Amino acid sequence: MFASLAHLNRSPDPAVNQRRVQRDLVDMVSHVTAQGRSHGVRIINISALGLMCRTEAQLAIGERVTVWLPVVKEQAGEVRWAEEGRIGVEFRERIDPRTYDAMLSLIPPRQTAW
Repeated sequence: MFASLAHLNRSPDPAVNQRRVQRDLVDMVSHVTAQGRSHGVRIINISALGLMCRTEAQLAIGERVTVWLPVVKEQAGEVRWAEEGRIGVEFRERIDPRTYDAMLSLIPPRQTAW
């Protein structure tokens, strides 16, 4: 009888285990707008479906936001999780693959996870 060790490969961050696509590590300063106010963010990773960023803003889970991204401009999303100065945003609509590639070519890559 063998025990499953799959749980050892999981990240302690529950949001990581719920991702539907791989994220690209990036390092970009931007801003999110929520309830008419703009907040500075540092985007840590991104995909066509969402992103994770650091921010000092107190944004609630479920809050609707827009994120400024190169090429895309304003991308609508929703805060899916918030923890220790980081938030996860799920985009309301997937970014088109060609647009995503063009955007990613303009964002500096990150060398470490965060």
